[in-house]
Amino acid sequence: MTALATETHASVKPPRIGLLDTARGVALLAMATYHFTWDMEFMGYLPPGTAETGWLKLYARAIASTFLFIVGVSLVLANTPEIRWRPFWKRFGMIVAAALAISVVTRFVFPG
Repeated sequence: MTALATETHASVKPPRIGLLDTARGVALLAMATYHFTWDMEFMGYLPPGTAETGWLKLYARAIASTFLFIVGVSLVLANTPEIRWRPFWKRFGMIVAAALAISVVTRFVFPG
């Protein structure tokens, strides 16, 4: 294979899998609903411990498990037949930057 053929082959993205994208979207919506419940508890609209007990505790575990499974499948699909390090580290850097920004803002807004 020539260098041009290798570059062309490496730059071709595989088609998106609609079912996987839909499952990821549903998991994100479920995560948002759970965190909304947690926020309502934090603001005093729900009794303390509501988000950490009963069916909401199971809901949270199911959401986290499902989301992590989908992320794992997506990571494997995105890096088959070989790991694409540049996009991996780019996404990793964006996640780290977002986590740091959220941590700084949280520390500023809620210093205690």
